Amino acid sequence: MKYVKLGGGTGKQTRISSFANNQQPFGNFSYNDAQNLTGMANLFVEENLPYLFSESLAFKDYAQTCLNPQYRGYSRKTVKKEIARLYGAEKVRLQNYFANFDGRVTVCSDIWEDIYHNLHYLGLTAHYIDNDWNMHKRVLAFREFNDRHIAERIYILIERILIEYNLNDKVFAIGFDNATNNIDVLPRLRELCGATSLMGRFFHQRCACHVLNLCVQDDLKALGDSMEIVKGD
Repeated sequence: MKYVKLGGGTGKQTRISSFANNQQPFGNFSYNDAQNLTGMANLFVEENLPYLFSESLAFKDYAQTCLNPQYRGYSRKTVKKEIARLYGAEKVRLQNYFANFDGRVTVCSDIWEDIYHNLHYLGLTAHYIDNDWNMHKRVLAFREFNDRHIAERIYILIERILIEYNLNDKVFAIGFDNATNNIDVLPRLRELCGATSLMGRFFHQRCACHVLNLCVQDDLKALGDSMEIVKGD
């Protein structure tokens, strides 16, 4: 009976109130179709799902049976439109963030080839540290780039992307592979970005993966016929 008094106990026993406070409140759940569509769009992006999956009868049956009977499903066009809307909103948010960003970013650029459709793309990624010393990486653009891969056209596209995101005066360094056209872009990018830190000596960061690949290719050539024996040809 001594325990059952105000302020009694050791304080080690788990209380119902503390347990409840650590859980997500259930409340009165109300299905929201717009919220569900946004959540599904995020799922498609995170898991790289094809748009056609939204019309899957099996998934619709699962959602209605196990999650919510009010779920009616979405067409691929609806999901695609929602993803485009979310992309636009995130792009504006990132543009506003970088407009007030007082640090520096490092960007990486590469050109990709889609051999099945004979298309080329230029990707540009930003790496930066926020005010709380957290490192971030953001894909700024992945643009179709079917022009000749000459330095002038590479520069024009990168310049356009950097200006779009208010980063043209905040770039500390850029990562490129060692292709001649990329090397030829560097002087103009240094001028655009005002690369005066450490006299711009570290403005060009060579792609480590590309350098490693070149080393491996040279070693394979040096092995010559030995590789053919190993391969069994």
